[in-house]
Amino acid sequence: MPGFDCALFDVDGVLVDIRKSYNEAIKKTVDFVLVQSGIKKMRGLVTDSLILKFRQSGGFNNDTDTSYAIALAVLASRQQQKTVTEARKFLLRVAENADETGIGSVERFLSAYDISKVKEMLAYPAPVKDSYIGRVFDELFYGPVLFKKQNGLVPKYCRDARPLIDNDRLAVSKKTMKTLHEKFDGNLAIVSGRSRLAAEYSLKPVMQYFDIDACVFLEDEKREYAKPNPYAAKKAMKAMGAKNAVYSGDSAEDMLMARRAQEETGLPIAFVGIYGYSPEPAKTLALFRERGAEAVAKSVDLLPKILYEQLSRKRDSFS
Repeated sequence: MPGFDCALFDVDGVLVDIRKSYNEAIKKTVDFVLVQSGIKKMRGLVTDSLILKFRQSGGFNNDTDTSYAIALAVLASRQQQKTVTEARKFLLRVAENADETGIGSVERFLSAYDISKVKEMLAYPAPVKDSYIGRVFDELFYGPVLFKKQNGLVPKYCRDARPLIDNDRLAVSKKTMKTLHEKFDGNLAIVSGRSRLAAEYSLKPVMQYFDIDACVFLEDEKREYAKPNPYAAKKAMKAMGAKNAVYSGDSAEDMLMARRAQEETGLPIAFVGIYGYSPEPAKTLALFRERGAEAVAKSVDLLPKILYEQLSRKRDSFS
């Protein structure tokens, strides 16, 4: 493709439609934790709109983080929030006050409440084997077989859960990936918050088109490297010897990561905001335009056309 050495891709909301998988895992995790804590009246509390609000803060690329933040807020304020409606309004305030520091910003917002016992009960962040909410989330998302494969553990809380990862839907065609693979001479890499296991499971039809040695799966890396830390983008570009890149992502964290990687390396990175698989596409589109994405697209299937028509000119402006 004119002017670009490589293409980087987020997975969730870009290559895979996760609205019935990861989003559902957040909802079911929160329901499980609240019910087990004696708050049965809050079933169905979490909505796609609320999840999106947390993601737009720039600090919630990790969906277990989102589950923790919501559960912590509800449990800490359980005496004040008497109905689902009241709880949702409160959670909206929590999300509106969240920032790129993620769960740290939520804990600061909740500092007026006694959250110490709730934090101790949820045990997060911590390795899955030691974390109550982290283990519930992974058991629900991966299901028994993949959970054991990923974590080396037997399910403890949701032994018979149907794997929500099976609700993933491929959001890019093999034709598009083949075209991009040819035009970029094979320099395509995944830069995702997923584990390698989860990525390979859901991307099996197109995984052959990625340079696996350049891919970065942040669930398998140290927590400190999570988006919007530029570590993953820098590592992928270095592995391919790239002097510039185009990165397709669906969240504020993705855009922040691309911007920071560009600042730290001095290498041009054009960001394409993918909005078609957002719970609220119009809001996500508006966010990317407001924050100055180089291009926006409803689907990655439009990327070849966009690269020719828009981003080659943008890349020339970097020179």
